[in-house]
Amino acid sequence: MANRIARSLIGVIAVVAAAAQAQAPTEFEVASIRPNTANDRVVTINVGPGGRFDARGYTLKLLIQRAYGVMGWNISGGPGWSDTDRYDVSAKATVAGDLTEAQLRPMLQALLADRFKLRLHQGSKEMAGYALVVGRGGPKVKAAADGEEHPDTFRMTGTGLSGQGITMENLARYVAGKLGQVAVDQTGLKGVYDLKVTWTVETDQSSGAPDPREALHTAVFGALEDQLGLKLSPQKITVQMLMIDSAEKASAN
Repeated sequence: MANRIARSLIGVIAVVAAAAQAQAPTEFEVASIRPNTANDRVVTINVGPGGRFDARGYTLKLLIQRAYGVMGWNISGGPGWSDTDRYDVSAKATVAGDLTEAQLRPMLQALLADRFKLRLHQGSKEMAGYALVVGRGGPKVKAAADGEEHPDTFRMTGTGLSGQGITMENLARYVAGKLGQVAVDQTGLKGVYDLKVTWTVETDQSSGAPDPREALHTAVFGALEDQLGLKLSPQKITVQMLMIDSAEKASAN
């Protein structure tokens, strides 16, 4: 009897979870897009509270990055204005609690397709970059605890980085992006991880001192290998691309 009751409860939970997933909104309840004509360089974004998404001074290319979870170098093609014309976006979704990235992306994709008439397709491109691989001593990463929420958050400063619920694929992209480089994951490590790394950048200003950017790269690369057992190896890599087929300027509404 107890086993039958347990199986019944599991079945009910599965049905409720599937229904909740099926009812997840794929479009914003309301959305406004206006050209930003301010003569400034202010670019801000706010995602989360009350199901809101607000972006100020964002170009179409930047909106695509957020909508598809990619870096700028993952996007190819598009009209010239997609890199220069700026927009203010204000939208609200009917969701319980704060708006997550997983909820945001399909809704923002639908909004760009509707208002910018954005059409694109997937492709790939070979280029010089880095591959994130496991070092000789093996990985020293900590898997995120089972059952906890995996927010996929990442923060990197001049002295360290931290990540929660982050995949190796995203770690490679985020770190390389912060360094102005391109990288892909070749660690073979699946799942998500909680990470924290610190480093010290040599700031010797004497004659013959290394370029500050090179010093940062050296510090980051060394810290990743020493503290996480991961290495950024320079090589030819194949990256996934989003190819813009067509887009139109969004008018004010």
